[in-house]
Amino acid sequence: MTADEALSREQAVMIHRNVFTGVTGGFVVACILVTCFWSTGGHSRLALWLGAGAVLGVWRLAVWRSYAGGEFSAAAARRWLRQAAWGAGLSGALWAIGSVVFFFPPEFIYHVLFVFAVAMMGITAMLSFGSHARTFLAYFLPTAVPAALATLAHGTLMDAYIGIGMFIYIAVVMRFFVTFNRAFVRSVQLAFENTDLVSQLTVQKEAAESANLAKSRFLAAASHDLRQPMHALTLYLGALEGHDFEEAARGNLANARKCAQTMDEMFRALLDISRLDAGAVQTEVRGFALKPLLERIRMEFAPQAEARGLAFTVRTSEEIVHSDPDAVERILRNLVANAVRYTERGGILVGCRRRGAGLRIAVYDTGPGIAAEEQGNIFEEFYQVGNPERDRSKGIGLGLAIVERLARLLAAPVAMDSRPGRGSMFGLDLPLAGAVQPPPRAALAPGQAQLDMRGLFIVVVDDEDAILAATREVLEQWRCKVVTAASGAAALEQLAASPRAPDALICDFRLRNHETGIDVIDALRTEFNADIPALLVSGDSAPARMREAEANGLRVLHKPFNENSLRLALTQILAKGEPQAAT
Repeated sequence: MTADEALSREQAVMIHRNVFTGVTGGFVVACILVTCFWSTGGHSRLALWLGAGAVLGVWRLAVWRSYAGGEFSAAAARRWLRQAAWGAGLSGALWAIGSVVFFFPPEFIYHVLFVFAVAMMGITAMLSFGSHARTFLAYFLPTAVPAALATLAHGTLMDAYIGIGMFIYIAVVMRFFVTFNRAFVRSVQLAFENTDLVSQLTVQKEAAESANLAKSRFLAAASHDLRQPMHALTLYLGALEGHDFEEAARGNLANARKCAQTMDEMFRALLDISRLDAGAVQTEVRGFALKPLLERIRMEFAPQAEARGLAFTVRTSEEIVHSDPDAVERILRNLVANAVRYTERGGILVGCRRRGAGLRIAVYDTGPGIAAEEQGNIFEEFYQVGNPERDRSKGIGLGLAIVERLARLLAAPVAMDSRPGRGSMFGLDLPLAGAVQPPPRAALAPGQAQLDMRGLFIVVVDDEDAILAATREVLEQWRCKVVTAASGAAALEQLAASPRAPDALICDFRLRNHETGIDVIDALRTEFNADIPALLVSGDSAPARMREAEANGLRVLHKPFNENSLRLALTQILAKGEPQAAT
């Protein structure tokens, strides 16, 4: 087998692994868009476009299924890659047609919603098909370029801004695609070369580790760089709330924000699934107290349950368990979110019970329950019980898939007991530990998030122009005085003549020329000889980054986030709260 054949096989395996998620996820986004646009008219066009997408999706899944198992000879790999590229190209062409179908309403907010969907689909394609240039380009360019041209052609000033932003987004994704594709090809070449060096086992092991490290670095970068355009779009959509629209337009804006939130949740879930499947999620196992974690769960979900008329009880525990606290919290959040979504009456209970040398954290609900014949499928991607109409308020079917992968990573079994008509129990079994970690200070109450921001002097440092502009727009709507800069030196230059120290700093973690947000915060605090409250924002959720931020006593907010999360985080640091990771 030649190096080219080895590369084709690896590309075929990776594309095959992601086609099901890409096709079904794309159709879910298409359904959301058609639902949002249905009230604007053009029903026949929308139905025809969605029907064509359904037919194309069935065909692509049928071809994908014909290669079940994902085992490829050199010839089969070449055939599959050709068919995958054709399928991706046809999907891209269908989204290009969508740039016409979805631009017939004159309202600007609908244009924003479509562009947001296209941007999210482009990022998903980068994660799914970036290993094979022909497949990725066949999908991405026909999808993104027509959307950008359609916004420019519409003629309004706001559409022109969005169109220019889309071309910037296309350039960023293309640059990142080239970097990832080269890294993937190089990693496969290294693996192939070392296969022939059987006698040099040490060298072969080091090369394999280098290849895995390259993939891990890509996914770590994806969690940062590919979130940048999504983050800017989320802030811009939030900034539109501050403009004076007619009542009908405000209703459309509210609906668009709900759809955008659903898409953002889907993007986060898809990125989590991709990183978990690629083995790029690393755990940091240690002893930690359960009580602060359970208190955060109670504070977040009690208002949601109350709004649905449900009782919500959390029985805290003083026990110390030995596991990764971030992964455990993500598992519990997904389990509790599912319980709140699907329970119509009664309530939810989160509690702990000792089981031998371990502890079970269990989530009980009085929901519809799950039939025995369906219990084996609920941990699969996009599988939902009792949601044939695909109601997006019930999620997209990735929550339990993420739970299953995280639990497998922690070697912590997930128990389930469900009876139709009576409810369900999901439990996570963890080993007990002997030493307590200092618990983080509890988050502020929701009412404290309404701090009056008027007159605050805030400095924002980020090397992305779109994010600087969007953050400035939001802060100025709150009547803050704002200084924005792309680096620490630029911020110091603008503040040189300022008689007043900033009230707060908002700094991106990863800046150009190897500068970090921590460096900028230290420089500004030194310049003004004051411990200025600072917020570190980042798309990188690696444990090393979190430890570095905590060591410097900084509050961390992960991209993408909306204006409400930003306001809450600013309130916490201005109230002198202890640093605490935010999501």
